[in-house]
Amino acid sequence: MNRVDQINAEIAKLQAEREDAIQTERANVLAKMKADIKLYDFKATDFKGLLKSRVTKKQVEEFLATQAKKTNATKKVPAAKKTTK
Repeated sequence: MNRVDQINAEIAKLQAEREDAIQTERANVLAKMKADIKLYDFKATDFKGLLKSRVTKKQVEEFLATQAKKTNATKKVPAAKKTTK
C-alpha cells in the first residue's frame, strides 16, 4: 500500500468518525435545547423570525391552492361524443 492509499484510508476512517461524532453531539445538543426550553418556559412565538425554515400560514395556503388547481385540472374529463343512429 503506497502513501496515497494510506492517506485515503485514513480520510475515509476519519470521515466516518466525524459523522458519528456529529450525530452524537447533535443528539446531545438537541436534548439540552429541549430541556432549556422547558426550564425557561419558552414558547414558539419567542422564536418568531429566528427560524427561517418555518413555514408560514400564507405559504401553506398558496401550496394548497396550487395543489387544488392541479387536482381540478386532472379531474376534467372531456365530454363524450354523441353518436346518432
